[in-house]
Amino acid sequence: MPLADLTPTSVLSAIGEFDELGRDAFLKKYGFRRSRSYFLEHDGKQYDSKAIAGAAHGKLGNGFEALLPGDFSGGDRTVAKRLRDLNFSVPDPENARPAGIPFEVGKLYHRQRDIHQVFGGQERGGIATPSGCPFVFLFTGASGEQFGYSDGWRSDGAFAYTGEGQTGDMMFVRGNRAIRDHMGGGQDLLLFEATTSKGSYRYIGCFAFAGWETLNAPDRKGNLRKAIVFELVPIIEAQPLPETSEEEIQLQEKPLAELRALALAAAASPKVPSKESPRTYYARSLKVKTYVLRRASGVCEACKREAPFLKKDGSPYLEPHHTKRVADGGPDHPSSVGAVCPTCHRLIHHGKDGAKLNDELERYLAGVEQSMDTTPGVSTSQGGPPRS
Repeated sequence: MPLADLTPTSVLSAIGEFDELGRDAFLKKYGFRRSRSYFLEHDGKQYDSKAIAGAAHGKLGNGFEALLPGDFSGGDRTVAKRLRDLNFSVPDPENARPAGIPFEVGKLYHRQRDIHQVFGGQERGGIATPSGCPFVFLFTGASGEQFGYSDGWRSDGAFAYTGEGQTGDMMFVRGNRAIRDHMGGGQDLLLFEATTSKGSYRYIGCFAFAGWETLNAPDRKGNLRKAIVFELVPIIEAQPLPETSEEEIQLQEKPLAELRALALAAAASPKVPSKESPRTYYARSLKVKTYVLRRASGVCEACKREAPFLKKDGSPYLEPHHTKRVADGGPDHPSSVGAVCPTCHRLIHHGKDGAKLNDELERYLAGVEQSMDTTPGVSTSQGGPPRS
């Protein structure tokens, strides 16, 4: 078996070349696609395990050549097992955190080659929902207008995205349901816009579902029907909290029970048409963040140590962390948002044991919120299990 020849030195050499060239150039050089399940974790970074193994074979010297994708199979019993035997970390897919969003805003990608061959999902239509993938892919373009789709930016900064369904009233099934419920599953909504080049799409960015409305629009047969138009809000990768705003100060003055009720209401997905502006959306997010910071009482909910310092207003400095990704932004259920110190926050995102700490935090938060439901004066009628 070719993989039996691999050594720790050859693997480290492949990792070094990966770092030097960058992921895309490294994969292109050796002819591999992006990994979907198994990643080698080393020094806080993730590497495509099969590509590393193939390249490492060519680092052995003495006539050894790099292996091509077809020369060996990937997976738990082959690549992952061999790398683990060499004392490298290759977590099982269910225990590995996503390696981040592998697309750059404004860059062009081929839909079939760069998206579906890597992640799977439906290759036709506007919404792709690959199984076991942390992303829901959304595709927009002028061609959708023939089916009653008219997507685009609103003046308030939200993106109006028409749901799927070519005939009859649109329903919350399949892709439409995936958009509405993406927060509960910790999935990111990634939006791509078609270009004039066939199969080529420009990555617009990561979004979160904020609300929806229904409009009368013609279907493929020209008949009027109810069309779902989603309100999508751009999401920015996690950043430290800004200085305390006036709105946040007003929220902080509220009793814990009232603040928790506001957070739970803000976290819930709209059950009726609810068109809203990005400002309203971020105001809902602020309610969740303010509540979890109050809940922590100045103690990191991951390491259980006191906040490392006080902010200028005298409050302890902790950072909200979403245990379910959604690019670590947007409102979420309080059971999935923890108040953590900067060290734990970075350890979770970049550290070797980050996935383990994230799992421990998620279990802790579920227990805390469950206890809140039974604490007199804190329980609210909107309590209960987190959304799924």
